[in-house]
Amino acid sequence: MPHSNQDASPGNPHRLEALLNARSVAVIGASADAAKIAGRPIAYMRARGYTGAIYPVNPRREEVQGLRCHPSIAAIGQPVDLAIIGTAAAHVEGAIREGIAAGVKAFVVFSSGFAELDEAGRALQKRLTALARAHGVAIVGPNCLGIANSRSGLLATFTTALESHALQQGGFSFVSQSGALGAYWMDIVLRNGIGFSQWVTTGNECDVDAADAIEFLVADPDTRVIGLYIEDIRRMDAFRAALDRAARAGKPVIAIKAGSSSAGAAAAASHTGALAGNDALYDACLQQHGALRVRSLTEMMDAARLLLHDAAPAGPRLAVMTVSGGAGVLIADASEPLGLQLPALKPEVAQALVPILPSFVHPGNPLDITGNVLQDTPMIGRAMQALATDTDTHAIVLFIGMMHSIADAFVQALSQARSHVRCPIVVIWVGAMDSSIHALEAAGIPVFLDIPQAMQALARGLQMRRTQAQIIQRPGALPTMPVTDGGRSLPTLSEWDGKQLLASQQSVQIPAGRLLKAGEALPPGLPYPVVAKLQSDQLLHKSDAGGVALRIQDAPSLQEAIERLHEVGAGLGIPVQGILVEQMLPFDHELLLGLRREPRFGPVLTLARGGIEAELDPDVVNLLLPANADDIAQMLGRLRCFRLLQGFRGRPGADMPALARRIADLCEWFLQQPLRELEINPLAIQGSQMWALDALITPMAMD
Repeated sequence: MPHSNQDASPGNPHRLEALLNARSVAVIGASADAAKIAGRPIAYMRARGYTGAIYPVNPRREEVQGLRCHPSIAAIGQPVDLAIIGTAAAHVEGAIREGIAAGVKAFVVFSSGFAELDEAGRALQKRLTALARAHGVAIVGPNCLGIANSRSGLLATFTTALESHALQQGGFSFVSQSGALGAYWMDIVLRNGIGFSQWVTTGNECDVDAADAIEFLVADPDTRVIGLYIEDIRRMDAFRAALDRAARAGKPVIAIKAGSSSAGAAAAASHTGALAGNDALYDACLQQHGALRVRSLTEMMDAARLLLHDAAPAGPRLAVMTVSGGAGVLIADASEPLGLQLPALKPEVAQALVPILPSFVHPGNPLDITGNVLQDTPMIGRAMQALATDTDTHAIVLFIGMMHSIADAFVQALSQARSHVRCPIVVIWVGAMDSSIHALEAAGIPVFLDIPQAMQALARGLQMRRTQAQIIQRPGALPTMPVTDGGRSLPTLSEWDGKQLLASQQSVQIPAGRLLKAGEALPPGLPYPVVAKLQSDQLLHKSDAGGVALRIQDAPSLQEAIERLHEVGAGLGIPVQGILVEQMLPFDHELLLGLRREPRFGPVLTLARGGIEAELDPDVVNLLLPANADDIAQMLGRLRCFRLLQGFRGRPGADMPALARRIADLCEWFLQQPLRELEINPLAIQGSQMWALDALITPMAMD
């Protein structure tokens, strides 16, 4: 359903303003028991200094937790921005209607028993959606854990993560479709001193969804990094647009996408359906719009720690200092697979280090400063400043361990170095004390407890910077296409019929060929060698059924092959359209190219290594359309076989710019056709030319 989202401006506030920056809160069914669901929000907000007004509502009580209690929302007699509802599901609709009548602008619904339960619950949830649309109010939930704003102390939630933690403000915000994951996230950021700005759990998303929340956080001045946990996105066009806005605003999005699924029955019709599964398309969506996908909350925190301290490197070149030669080797080993580099020191940098280091230390990268730091801890800062004179150094990584007796001196030396070093400083401190971590991070230096986490975070930070730069360089926001189911599919065409349709475009060529009906004589002048292929709209994978004869060199061999292929068709018991005889063309490379209209994602381009082994060792990339030639060139570069396409050990390379342009033109053609799916496998490539050696096309009915 369309949302009435709008760009926030002083005279036109975002529709979630009354929700996440609520200045007054009513709690429906308020409880005097601070441990109960309808009592926790009141207790949390009172204990943590909510700056707005709290209005308990319960007709059976006159006072709740020291506050005057009102019999109804209407009886409050004051403006109310937000109402919290934790009643039984059957009473939620009435409570929202009463709130709307009293001028309430937003609602948080804790109650469960809606679409997650049964058909009656789904019908009730749809009525809540209709209320939100009809009256322009924002509804979070139902079946959610609520929202929080650390700046104002707004805690419209019953999460137990707040039982033992004080609120701490920070630049990290979180949007979660899972209440439990949201609670775990809040516990981690508060326990580790990271803090947060806004926290939103969307639950069943009858109205406010992840796209709405991201859009609001892009405009939130206190949000610098956005964490995201999603299971499924319904408004894909709005979600893509929100991610794109975040990237353009320089606000990194770090996402966990839970769950994966195969393409199910669709995989039977094409390789593309198997290769471009639901999870792979989420991968493509997140990457294409600048979001960083991680696998766990721990990985999310590692990446956020780097990004919150503006410590993401601008490039891959690292200078590494350690108090252990072995640690330097481990860092080098961890860096190479991640695309990070430890280049040799420039002569002038090495020379500058000589008077700083002990006489027995040789300047290098990694630089082993040895245990001499116990005697001369400020040496760390001087060495860092010398390393930073190389403007090609993108980050300095320092490894230390234990040394608690000189921890204060370490912190002082690093804090001073931070003010003189232009590139990011990242510390790996094995066994660091919490006090040391907090002091360094207060100085803008992220601290990691082990090598793998730090190097992975650096690599992800670099990836994030590069992707954001690409999005910002686009002339406008990345266009998206409204997602619909595209209508009813017709049966997949035979290869012959599909190629007749494909011939209407100019970017991909079709080999010269003839369809020979049963009993039809061979035409003269065939360009041998040829291939013969059994044609039927009920035989999609001809090679698997023995329906293809390759490298036929003369007429007698061709006649024999045709007879055998008819026998194969008869044995399969399928209607045979004829035998397609095509010229065999020389080519240097082959890919699988798939174009599909996905119900959730809209039109998608899939490229993969082609041939019969495409699913044996998948080498696949996906791109949500529309896209231009530059997007497709970058897509090709993500294939593992890209080096082969460029030419390897004397093998001819493809004309990559021409290949990207031709594929972009084919995508444009596909978008204008009433087609559900097009698969070319293999797509034969030689230089700047492409041929469709086999094609599957599934049309859509024009209802």
